[in-house]
Amino acid sequence: MSKNILVTGSGGIGGVNFVNALKIAKREYIISGTDFNKYYLELPNLDSKYRTPRHTDPKFLEKIKEIIDKDKIDFLHPSPHSEASVIAKEIDQINTATYLPRYDIIIRDKLQTQEILKRNDVPVAKTETVNSLDEVEHTKEKFKDEKVWVRMKSGAGGKLSLLCETVEQIQDWIRIWVNRGIAEHSDFMIQEYLPGRNIACDSLWHDGKLIASFTRERLEYPFKHISPSGITGTPTVSRIVIDENVNDISKKAILSSDPKPHGSYAVDLKGDVKDNPIVTEIDSGKFHTTTALWGIVSDRLGLDSKKNLADYYCAIGMNLVEPESLGTDIYPDDLYLIRHIDTGTWIWKEDGYKVKIL
Repeated sequence: MSKNILVTGSGGIGGVNFVNALKIAKREYIISGTDFNKYYLELPNLDSKYRTPRHTDPKFLEKIKEIIDKDKIDFLHPSPHSEASVIAKEIDQINTATYLPRYDIIIRDKLQTQEILKRNDVPVAKTETVNSLDEVEHTKEKFKDEKVWVRMKSGAGGKLSLLCETVEQIQDWIRIWVNRGIAEHSDFMIQEYLPGRNIACDSLWHDGKLIASFTRERLEYPFKHISPSGITGTPTVSRIVIDENVNDISKKAILSSDPKPHGSYAVDLKGDVKDNPIVTEIDSGKFHTTTALWGIVSDRLGLDSKKNLADYYCAIGMNLVEPESLGTDIYPDDLYLIRHIDTGTWIWKEDGYKVKIL
């Protein structure tokens, strides 16, 4: 029997990948999708599509509830982190199954997370806050390295982040966004520059039990040469890596931030000068943009169908299966994912193996 799934933010990269992963699953899904952008809503392979207000609009949640009733939705997956937080806050009003962490876990900002991890002896980047431009010079002196990251306490995709070297650069960067009314001085934090590998660890948990995880290194970003930070949210080239140290640190970080993790958790890490992995942030209730895409890779490689995590996540969330632990490192080592705008998506290996998957 088919199941009715609603994917919010389905026109974004993560949403499109999630829908594509469900479409190749053995289970039959009828997928409804939403987005506030009428053009992006044309991208995912949906059975029904709806344009909604932005998540900040009070009418957003009302529209979601209306769609759930109209399409007899069995399971709701809020794709972007911002929409997951809105839905989690009013979870008692949602008349369908979800698979989300608690609201207070989802909305925790980067600074709060850093403080919790530090108290639990998880390696984190040195981080300081500023409340005014006058504080910048004194704060900058607390860092040994000349280079520091200036970034927002919350937000994804390197939002308003910039690698700065001088006090003036930091002040100018903050001033721009405050003057535009996009941020307040207190929204920014200054963080040590970590020059090593850019690592992401994606994991799925159920009532405190690890169901599955995999780790990848981000190697290239689209149009990084025109981005001030060099980071544009989602990688064009990444590869699977197997690193027990990363696994241990990521697991400890998640359990420190949420003693009973439930749902999807995304951990970002950067290597220090000796390439020791340091946790930079944890996003709870969020699939990274390529989490579901690796499930399509898994299908093309003929791996266990449970390793299509978008499908397994929905099945667990609807109580269709008993959650079974797949362990860590569920995908093969040194497998590359290469993609870019208008060029398709490929899996590749150093030995020359190459297959187009989308």
